[in-house]
Amino acid sequence: MHGKRGRRAVVAALGVAALVALTGCGAGGEPPTDAQGRETVKVRTDIYYSGAVLPLVAGVETGIFERHGLRVELNEGKDSGTTIQTVGNGSDDIGYVDAGSLVQSTAQGVDVKMVAGMVQQSPLALYAFADSGIRSPQDLVGRTAGFTPGSAAERIFPAYANATGIDEKTIRFRNVDIPTRTELFVARQTDFTFGLLNTSGPNIEAKCKCKPVVLPYRDAGISMLSSGIVAGTDFVEERPETLKRFLAALVEAVNHTNADTPAAVDAFYRFAPTSKVPRPVLAEQWRISNGLQRTPANSGQPFGCMAAQDWASTIALTEQYGGVDKGRVAVADVADNRFLPGPCRDDLGTRS
Repeated sequence: MHGKRGRRAVVAALGVAALVALTGCGAGGEPPTDAQGRETVKVRTDIYYSGAVLPLVAGVETGIFERHGLRVELNEGKDSGTTIQTVGNGSDDIGYVDAGSLVQSTAQGVDVKMVAGMVQQSPLALYAFADSGIRSPQDLVGRTAGFTPGSAAERIFPAYANATGIDEKTIRFRNVDIPTRTELFVARQTDFTFGLLNTSGPNIEAKCKCKPVVLPYRDAGISMLSSGIVAGTDFVEERPETLKRFLAALVEAVNHTNADTPAAVDAFYRFAPTSKVPRPVLAEQWRISNGLQRTPANSGQPFGCMAAQDWASTIALTEQYGGVDKGRVAVADVADNRFLPGPCRDDLGTRS
């Protein structure tokens, strides 16, 4: 259940004696704290550390969370679905996950809500080599692509195909995992590949040393939220002030990352020294992620604020293409703005 890298509990300037004194749980139901009285919060990402979560990593390494009275234990995840499960069952307190996966998990009874949006404008996209002859969705007919079942771009591809008027049955798919999907494309063993503008895009460019043709889903009118911070209902109800402090610290970490991205990148590699993400790719992943933070529906609002309109669209797409029964999930079941520093236009946290 632990990530492969960054498995240390990060507490800047915390000595060995204090580490020994850490408690696993507080007496009488009190939240776990360290020797300095900082509350322990267990956080897990969706997959390996990338530029999309740069503020989380830098915030831990630079002591931003610590200044808010929090000892954050940050670990990598396996995938969004698994992280949602560990947050839902209390193994982790907070997670960074995909919005579509959250809707699907909520429909299955997992009680977790997104409390801050981080990548809200859809980053779903297709990539092709410039000399492939692929310039438009219609050029995908008869072509081959690596396909990772359950991945966000593949899951919603039928919506893209429908919106652009192509028959997905005319495309040949090879079922592979995400790393293999990218490697097949770079080796030109597939004609195009699926990905995310903020994470896959910079990685693909670095690997192929090229500028690929990009076909964003949003150009076809596909409006779907991407990723954000989630918390389980028990954590929200039992430690609301802790959640507020965590989100306030996150906003500070985002501002720090934007103000001095090279310093945030330096902090990232101190925290995750074995990371294989190249430095320029990491910085570019964050730059694009930050640029996708707001949609037309939440334009002008503070970082993290989510719009009911965006969630309604995400739920509708997941109902149509993700196997969720219509009406099974409401916006208030999956999203809550009330713990952000705000102010946000919608609180989202209660059913109408």
